[in-house]
Amino acid sequence: MFCVNCGKEIRDGATFCPECGATQQGVASPASGGESYASPTNQPTAQQAPYNMMCILGLVISGISLLLNFWGIVGIAGTVVSVIGLTSCKQKNERGKGLAIAGIAIGGFSILYGLIAILALGNILS
Repeated sequence: MFCVNCGKEIRDGATFCPECGATQQGVASPASGGESYASPTNQPTAQQAPYNMMCILGLVISGISLLLNFWGIVGIAGTVVSVIGLTSCKQKNERGKGLAIAGIAIGGFSILYGLIAILALGNILS
């Protein structure tokens, strides 16, 4: 059977919905041969939070830093933008935390790669 309030599937004969806590009295289960229960199709759909644009931008900049590193400078920019996006996501309860974390990881890798390139170039020139 389904909850009359949230539409989640619950066990037959339940008096309360374990998801939303709504009382289920007056709803007959199909096995009892009584009235049919409410259909979840008339329930309003929940809107998902939008993606944070800073998270997306940070991931894009960090991705670009893998191609155009410039001694880690682009990686630093991608990491900074991703950190700002992650902080903003948490404050505004928006989506994109995973994108920001990926941007931070890719940017960190790019920074490390840039530092290794600088050290290798320094050793070659000396």
